[in-house]
Formats: sequence, C-alpha cells, structure tokens
Amino acid sequence: MTFETEFETRHSDCFAATGFVHAGVLLALTEMAYARFEQHCGIDAGLKPEHVYAVQRSTTATYFSPLRWQEGARIRVHTTEATERGFSQDFEVLSAAGREVARFTHRWVWLDTEAGRPVTLSGEVQRLLLRG
Repeated sequence: MTFETEFETRHSDCFAATGFVHAGVLLALTEMAYARFEQHCGIDAGLKPEHVYAVQRSTTATYFSPLRWQEGARIRVHTTEATERGFSQDFEVLSAAGREVARFTHRWVWLDTEAGRPVTLSGEVQRLLLRG
C-alpha cells in the first residue's frame, strides 16, 4: 500500500537565488516522509525504542523537473521489500499540484545508536512496513 504526505516548501529551501528547491532538501523531505510513514504504520516505542533510528544504506535518485519553492511537495512512500536485515522503499516526489519532480529509492536499516549495531526487524515490523 502507498502512503502519501505533504510538506510546505520555503524560500530558504532554494538553491542559491534560483527559486527552485535544492536537491538536498528533496532528499530531506523523503526522510521526513519516512518518519510520518512509521507513525502511520503504528510503529511505536514498543517496536522501535527511541535510541533506534532508520538510516539509509544506499539511495538512488532520479530528477525529472525542478520544484519552485512556492509549490509545496507531495511524497508518496511505498515499501517494496522488508526482511529481518532491512527494507527498501520508493519515494515519489511530486509538486503539491501533482507534477512529478523526482524519485528516490532508499535501502534502510534500523541502527541501535547505543550499541552501534543494526537491529533485526521482527516479522511484525516487516508486515507493518509492507502494509504501509
């Protein structure tokens, strides 16, 4: 299932004085969309303690058109794979009006920041991620 969320964009999100949202901001929006996705899925402190964070192992990005800062962004999140070792998600970045801006694919792991080690994802967490 696909999860969708929206974000306002600001003039401070621009690359230099171009009026277009910087690619690094688009990446950050996907990370913020993941945080909302996690809440939407019902992944709480019982399933993921506060010292555990999702971090990307790899990311690919394809850009289609620039996003003016006044337009706002809509992000669609879809989990394509989830195993005990991590999960993959596709992020479609659209203007709030629906124009395709970029696509990202993130391969995530959960990192225990106290132990400095990856966390094994339970079957329940895997199901929640895939269900969206």
